[in-house]
Amino acid sequence: MMQAFVGIVSPQGVEHFYPEDPSTVRFLWRRVERQKGRVTCFWSVLPSDAAVVIEAAVALGWNQEALCMLQQHCRDYGRIVPFRDDAPCSRPHRQRG
Repeated sequence: MMQAFVGIVSPQGVEHFYPEDPSTVRFLWRRVERQKGRVTCFWSVLPSDAAVVIEAAVALGWNQEALCMLQQHCRDYGRIVPFRDDAPCSRPHRQRG
């Protein structure tokens, strides 16, 4: 079964790796904003068995190996961009008449 995961990646590899959840995404984004250097948040879709192995690699500190496994097994991935609560919304307008 496929699952969505989010995390933080840096030149050292995958630093954090969690199941996707809106509160987790906010936590990770805030963490990236505080870090200096080349780090970013990512999302990915993986088979469950590959995710278990990647989680274990991150827990053991094998960040580069986790990144290699992520790249080999992910079905889709992307970078998470910041979300601003105060950004203006555009709503579709209905014409009357």
